[in-house]
Amino acid sequence: MASLQSNIGASLNRKRKLSRIKKFGAYFVFILFFLSLANLGLTNQKVRINNIEISGNSTVLTDKIMEIVENSLNVKYLWIIPTDNIILLRRSEIKNHILNNFKKINSVDISIHGINKIEITVTEREVKYLWCKGTPISQKDCYFMDTEGFVFERAPVFSEDAFTEYFGLILDENPIGQTYLINKFKDITGLFSAFEKMSFQPINFNTVNEHEYEIYIVGGGRILINDKKSFESSLTNLQALVDNKYIKNDVESLKKIKYIDLRFGNKVNFELK
Repeated sequence: MASLQSNIGASLNRKRKLSRIKKFGAYFVFILFFLSLANLGLTNQKVRINNIEISGNSTVLTDKIMEIVENSLNVKYLWIIPTDNIILLRRSEIKNHILNNFKKINSVDISIHGINKIEITVTEREVKYLWCKGTPISQKDCYFMDTEGFVFERAPVFSEDAFTEYFGLILDENPIGQTYLINKFKDITGLFSAFEKMSFQPINFNTVNEHEYEIYIVGGGRILINDKKSFESSLTNLQALVDNKYIKNDVESLKKIKYIDLRFGNKVNFELK
């Protein structure tokens, strides 16, 4: 009796196993059929992207951007399913590849027009400032920065001071792709503009450390300042120095200033040459 039950149980197990194998085989055939059908449809020339327009670039070559786009479109899912169609178009990957390869490009927008055409619109970063290796009184190796302090491209040597130069803080051998004084840069550029409005003729800006800064003015003098108190209060103290005629801010007088130290609350130290 026990042997009969054992044989029946073994037979049922074999049937269940065979049934699972048949189901798995049916699912596999169905998936394979579906993938083949999808691949057949997606490889049809009528649905593939064959018209790519690139606009908005002025210094980054169109051919270079096109090369990245075409390489991305040639990627296949599961080695057989093409992505060069509007259904499987990998927009995020294309954007990231362009942004990672061209730091000069600030944004990428990809729009679809019909079945076969995509338009890629890029926005290039505006050159606003320079970040330079070394110090304001040493040999310079400079890079372009945008309005956010993002360093994106090596700059040529200029015969004149075409852009405000910022120094310090970035220590990597290659600064491209880094942001100078992140979360502080707008305040720093605002401070620089305030010195200009006060006629102190600022030339460039040096970051001594994360909290202390030097502003070099015409004639080689320096204004020392930190961010442990508000910049507004430091500027008020500087204006009081001018109002009380301790120093003058005409060009010839500025050339005589060695330094003005605004780092110690309402106590302002200065020295003339």
